[in-house]
Amino acid sequence: MMSPAAPKALVLLRVPRGAAVPGDESIRAAIQADRRRLGLGPANGEQYRLAGPYRIEIGGEALDEYVAWEV
Repeated sequence: MMSPAAPKALVLLRVPRGAAVPGDESIRAAIQADRRRLGLGPANGEQYRLAGPYRIEIGGEALDEYVAWEV
């Protein structure tokens, strides 16, 4: 039997292809914004993981997409 997991934030961050990886401050701000949208309180440890870049194209615009989630 699996125990229920605490709700966590997960965000997508997109930057122009080849641009710098999103900074720590912008990642933390995006996670906090997602927590607010989910009706969650502030994160305790504010630790996260980051995956990417994933090359995507939206409407002809070349982007690098990153995924960040709380741990």
